[in-house]
Amino acid sequence: MRLRWPPAWFLVLLGLVLNILAIMMSSIVLEKRGQEVAGLSERKQDNLYSIQLAWNRVETLERKRESLLLYLAQPQPVAEVSHAMKSQLYTWLGEPLPTLEPHNVMQFMERIDETQRDYRDQIDEFYLGNVALTEKMQRLEARIAWYRNISLFLQVFGLALILSRDLARSKA
Repeated sequence: MRLRWPPAWFLVLLGLVLNILAIMMSSIVLEKRGQEVAGLSERKQDNLYSIQLAWNRVETLERKRESLLLYLAQPQPVAEVSHAMKSQLYTWLGEPLPTLEPHNVMQFMERIDETQRDYRDQIDEFYLGNVALTEKMQRLEARIAWYRNISLFLQVFGLALILSRDLARSKA
């Protein structure tokens, strides 16, 4: 019993179908996954920017603390400076503040510490968000690599089937 090969036109057709399938896979599936990775990367960059802003706020509050201590160390504080200092602190702390006097210094320090803690908590959330985004990006990139490998296999196999037509002619 002799093994019968399918007709050459069928192998060519199958090869073309596999190549078209590979092209569709790369243009549709891989493009979509690439866009997802780009979106995640953009979110990650936004989080990094937010982290930088929050650190800047923590540092600014530390400068405000230093200014407050220097102001309260003055023998006779100036009323205009007191008003400006209190206005600045109100802008950053966002709460009604006691008068700027040495006996209230602990209240100011506690409020500054509290606000800095809130910013540090935000930094932690953004950082953990970036860790999760990085993991998701790695999974997507692994899937993209898998799809690329499958697409390449389909293209090569399809090309082999198309070339088999020439081999079938040379045998005949």
